[in-house]
Amino acid sequence: MYSIKGLIKATLFAALATVAVSCSKDDNNDTTPVVPDGSKVYILGVGVTTATATTNYVVQTSDLMQGKITLTNNGILQEGYRDYGFGGNTFYSIGGLGVTDVNAITLDAGKLATKTGLTFELANNDFIDVDGTGKTMLGISIPVSPAEGLNAKFYTVDIAANTISGRGDVPMNDIYPSNQDWLFHSGLQVRGPQIFHTFYPADYTTYATKNTDAVYVAIYSYPGFKLEKVITDTRTGPAGAFNTRSGLFKTEAGDLYTVSTTSYANGYSQSTKPAAVLKIKAGTTEFDKDYYFGTDTATNGGKIAHAIYIGNGKLFAAVSTVPPTIADRWADNNLRLAIVDLNAKTIKPVANSPIYKGDGGRSFAALLDEGKVYSAITVNGVTHIYQTDIATATTIKGAEVEGSFIGGIARLK
Repeated sequence: MYSIKGLIKATLFAALATVAVSCSKDDNNDTTPVVPDGSKVYILGVGVTTATATTNYVVQTSDLMQGKITLTNNGILQEGYRDYGFGGNTFYSIGGLGVTDVNAITLDAGKLATKTGLTFELANNDFIDVDGTGKTMLGISIPVSPAEGLNAKFYTVDIAANTISGRGDVPMNDIYPSNQDWLFHSGLQVRGPQIFHTFYPADYTTYATKNTDAVYVAIYSYPGFKLEKVITDTRTGPAGAFNTRSGLFKTEAGDLYTVSTTSYANGYSQSTKPAAVLKIKAGTTEFDKDYYFGTDTATNGGKIAHAIYIGNGKLFAAVSTVPPTIADRWADNNLRLAIVDLNAKTIKPVANSPIYKGDGGRSFAALLDEGKVYSAITVNGVTHIYQTDIATATTIKGAEVEGSFIGGIARLK
């Protein structure tokens, strides 16, 4: 995988592209086998890193726990850097670092099939299913500097048609004044007629973070994409971190939680407030002054570097085991798996989790499926799938992955 520093440098060269709405099959590079009837189908975005480059593939498997998930006769080569999204039984392989095309991959007659023709104007920062119904995806693209653009770009995608169905621009200066810092995306949720967006300020040239005394949430109309307001709270620092997309989560009841770390290990150059989770109650657009969950000081606590929401007010997370220092900047190290209960304000370590180094500034590749979470951990250069039982907070090591890292994972069938 790209190193964080290499990713930052390469991001600066992301190019503009025009929006295309055509849809076509493009399976010329597909060597994946036909899936037998009755089998589960999991799909993974796999990166293979050498001394000179990283190559990305999309592969399938019916078993995440046994043997080896191989690229041999089982993979679709992806052009350039890739991130991933999922909605409507469609696995999105999204280009970045100068590649702005999107491959929409589905299961067709038991075999992976790729739809092409969808392209974003700028590199994508997040791509989520709006309401979990599998009909509409919401994306956001933030220019990496004023030279690339002065507007945050929002767009909706019709999943069935594989076309952009709506779009809107919001001036970056309206969200956060660029004479103080540039803003970087860290989380995105839709709740009713509004979009909630966490971000953090940083220097777009040096990536120094000199404004870490508050958490920021921008609120926009949906689907109108008009900025309504930006709310802040000084009890903790900014939510999320560079490209981790772990800054904001929504519960079944509509409560929103911001997760702040200001961790050196995830790119911050200073940390002036304790790591904490704050709440925006359902039906409100202000922080709940009665809710505060300090993760640094909690039992088994630390900084929540990466997380996904797993239901019932809980997160599946990678939490730091050692307080990071400036010497750890960008290292994403000393992590272990944990279950975070947002209601009880507790952090429960996952039994048998190794202490490991994360994948740095990218989204957390983890899948909740039938009461288990599947995530990838690399130890001593070897990547395995780990299956964590949510009820018992215990993990077991599963299949070995023939690759350097997993960028995305989903279940198609």
